[in-house]
Amino acid sequence: MAIDRISEEQTILTMDRAFLEAFLNRDVAVVERDLPDDFIAIFPNGVVADKQTELNNVANAKVKSYSIDEVELHWYSDTVAVVHFLMTLTMTGMREKKVRDLHVYLKRDEKWQMITGQVTPVL
Repeated sequence: MAIDRISEEQTILTMDRAFLEAFLNRDVAVVERDLPDDFIAIFPNGVVADKQTELNNVANAKVKSYSIDEVELHWYSDTVAVVHFLMTLTMTGMREKKVRDLHVYLKRDEKWQMITGQVTPVL
């Protein structure tokens, strides 16, 4: 059981890293593959977005770099919350931003999918 949990955690963290890297590389294919059609996100300005909006954001991303100082996984049966307690983003033409980022993964049909995400600025 513990080995399965470790393997599942590695899978989720690999997917999560690929999602974040997609913004650096404008890799829409990763987001298309890993997000379900019913994905929703809540942005720092309160806007609720869907998968298509996230695909557009990746295609037009201005992320130059990011770093994650703290990350935790919280398990709830077939659901896992990946919490980036402190992430620093550098974007083209903008000042560095510090945010807290939450990605929720659900296992459907033996496949993990990010079903929701939320970004909150650290003030």
